[in-house]
Amino acid sequence: MIERDDKFQMYANDIVKNVPGEYLQYLVSLFMREAAINLGCDENETTLERTIYYIKRDYSYMPINFVASAFIRGSLGQIGDGKGRLVPKTIIAWLADSSLSYNRLIANQKNRENQNDVSIAMDLHKYPVGSAIAKKIEWYQKGLITSEEWDKIPLKELAEMIGKGHYPTPEYFSI
Repeated sequence: MIERDDKFQMYANDIVKNVPGEYLQYLVSLFMREAAINLGCDENETTLERTIYYIKRDYSYMPINFVASAFIRGSLGQIGDGKGRLVPKTIIAWLADSSLSYNRLIANQKNRENQNDVSIAMDLHKYPVGSAIAKKIEWYQKGLITSEEWDKIPLKELAEMIGKGHYPTPEYFSI
């Protein structure tokens, strides 16, 4: 099993291009052996060499555990039509699917980091949110807006207007 392999444990979170060549060959061979068992076929040296070539060329940015996942999920029929063979064309399709998952993960992590960056989220000079909330409360108390209209006024847009020195009115928001 892949999970119990010492070399896999050592390099699981490393990206492909940082894994020494002999270990990458060992790992891809291990993944192909697992896939061959799942598919009920044999792996061969030519397919291994070609697969390593494509992994190094096109997927060098992916962590080894995502490469392993592609082989396992693909060979179990969880990627594609489930009729795949252990040939480079099929393996590349499995890797492409795994690459999409990895890219989504990275994009979500970056998005979370950006949302947690207080300097971006709360530029209080450009977006004086407190003043915008106070302005909306003032309009509500004066009867210029109703509770239904409250949500029609985008807080960020109102805050930006106030930050630029404008004096917005409910009419600006078509109210």
